[in-house]
Amino acid sequence: MKKILLLLLTSILVAMCASAQVLVCGSYLEDGQVNSPYIMSGTVTWNSASHTLTLDNAVIDYSSNNPQDGIRPIRVTGDATIVVRGNCRLSTTGYVAIAADSYNSKNVTIKGNGTLTTSSSWIDIFLVAAHLNIQDITLSTVNGIGNNAEGTGVGLSFDNVQATIRGSISRIGDGITFKDCAITYPEDAYIEKTDYGYSIYYGNHKTPDTIIISRMGSIQGDVNGDGEVNIADVNAVVDVVLGGASNPRADVNNDNEINIADINALIDIILSGVQAQSITETITVGGVSFKMVKVNGGTYTMGARDNDTEAFNSEKPAHQVTVSSFYIGETEVTQALWVAVMGSNNNPSHFTGDLNRPVDQVSWNQCQEFITKLNQMTGKQFRLPTEAEWEYAARGGKMSKGYKYAGSNDINEVAWWGYEKGGTCVTYGTCPVASFKPNELGLYDMTGNLFEWCQDWYGGYSSEPQTNPTGPETGTDRIVRGGSWDFDAKFCRLSYRRDYAPNGNYVCNGLRLAM
Repeated sequence: MKKILLLLLTSILVAMCASAQVLVCGSYLEDGQVNSPYIMSGTVTWNSASHTLTLDNAVIDYSSNNPQDGIRPIRVTGDATIVVRGNCRLSTTGYVAIAADSYNSKNVTIKGNGTLTTSSSWIDIFLVAAHLNIQDITLSTVNGIGNNAEGTGVGLSFDNVQATIRGSISRIGDGITFKDCAITYPEDAYIEKTDYGYSIYYGNHKTPDTIIISRMGSIQGDVNGDGEVNIADVNAVVDVVLGGASNPRADVNNDNEINIADINALIDIILSGVQAQSITETITVGGVSFKMVKVNGGTYTMGARDNDTEAFNSEKPAHQVTVSSFYIGETEVTQALWVAVMGSNNNPSHFTGDLNRPVDQVSWNQCQEFITKLNQMTGKQFRLPTEAEWEYAARGGKMSKGYKYAGSNDINEVAWWGYEKGGTCVTYGTCPVASFKPNELGLYDMTGNLFEWCQDWYGGYSSEPQTNPTGPETGTDRIVRGGSWDFDAKFCRLSYRRDYAPNGNYVCNGLRLAM
């Protein structure tokens, strides 16, 4: 009897070990949604059959008073896939945010169409005898990717990834590869083989504080390479399937085959209204990186709709506007970026304590001073967006789904708003940028957090169609858009507009860059 029980127990343990591919916050997982007090928001789901952990707008903070506890938000012990959806964050006071440390030559993939931000006290993504493949996501780390030994059996690949790696990429014994992406900053970055594996170095043979890895302008589903995803791309895939053309971009679902499945995948992208990736440009100033998102030009209806019972007269009449393509900031300008440009003793913000909060209490005039210095430091031509550009981008540009707010009809999904008015803002003041879901273009906080200065003088609307309008030639007040942490929901609608004196400093106002 004891022998039977022992065999049974052994079988159970073997089965458990076979399915135990991932630990979240120190615990092995059962199928379905993961429950943990360290999961602050979003959902985490495990599927043992496919060895897949799905993070859906998940924020995990696995911290301890003792960073030597070995705490790791995610630990991978075998072949596994981590799917990232939406805006996900992993943080810990421990040494590692993600550990692939099976010591058994496993393959780990992190992929999806979302954003993953990691922070730890040592190496954010730690690899031991594991090959890590990062695909199609936007990644930001505080302390880099690597191994603390010889890097034996450790490999790393980036496939259509936008990444800001603070810290280093080092000790990768089996090499580092790139597909549809490249190191873009520093300009002289290169990969070198050392006694401890491959590392990324630059110029003076030191690992840079920040490594930027950028997509090479590719958008999933953009088969014909025109920067958009539409029926023309379906036709391009059909041409390949019928044997009339050769185009590697036609492998939309990335299964190394081009067939009817790619047409179905492309149709799904078009019907969803959301591109898997946006074309972005990452700029680094004084060690602070920020992203500019390309907005393809188009024509839209600017102003309040006829059925909007909350609209003010200043939002009318609705009128047709055409804007050319431009770039706009993924987030509001943070205090970190402002200080990097203006100096450590020049932070005008009222709500300090976290440099990832947007800079507030800045006048329109101060914004112009900031932009002038930023342009001198980068050689770029940054500016404030025009009011027409701002509303077009907030509505989602060509990807617009017609939402009331930037990215949703439910303001609580996308905005920090309405202090003491029943909104998501439960504390007095701003919150860190990108804390809520983005809109269709991947832009954060275009509803709520802070009103954003536009370039235009304030003035009334005309019913006539316009192309690239810039507002009145003169005026007394400048335009702000987007609502704020201390304003009610009706003031956060996409058509709402407000005017302030250009020399005024208000705790509800900030800025977003354009170029």
